[in-house]
Amino acid sequence: MIDNSFIEFWSKKYDDSDVGSDEEDYREILKKVSQEVNQQGTITKSTFFLILNWKAPRVKGIIKNRCFHEYEEGIKKAIEAPDEQKLQILDELYGIGIPIASTILHFIYPSTFPIMDVRVTEVLHHFGYLKAKTRSRSNYVEFRRIILSMSQCFRCTLREIDRALFAYHKIVLGSKLKACTKH
Repeated sequence: MIDNSFIEFWSKKYDDSDVGSDEEDYREILKKVSQEVNQQGTITKSTFFLILNWKAPRVKGIIKNRCFHEYEEGIKKAIEAPDEQKLQILDELYGIGIPIASTILHFIYPSTFPIMDVRVTEVLHHFGYLKAKTRSRSNYVEFRRIILSMSQCFRCTLREIDRALFAYHKIVLGSKLKACTKH
């Protein structure tokens, strides 16, 4: 069961060098995004690539580097759109997908848009909070509702929940899943 104690215990484990240990990078990106969105209404190319590198470095090879203006305009459009349209706008950009789209939104809106990560969804599925582990637009609505509800109920940030679920997966659940697939 996921509760306050679970979040508190596992969130601290995230800082172990073999688990996450990227909090400094996370905070730097959060600060840059906040400054850029407040000043320009979007994010710069360098910050966009910082986000990609932080979330999924392999995606950088898919992104159209020379067409950054398309991503910049898409991000600006998402910022101006109602909440229920933001994810779709970003997901429709070439090479982005739900995990990256939710990460961009999280850095812009850290208290209202959780990052839909494979490890986090697997933990929520494991504990019975999610019916499906698929990271899709349709599943993001339920995923977001669950994470926001936990945040409110446990009085913690989306980042603390993300850190806790990620660490639990990396240390406990990931090992169990690997053991099950070997048989």
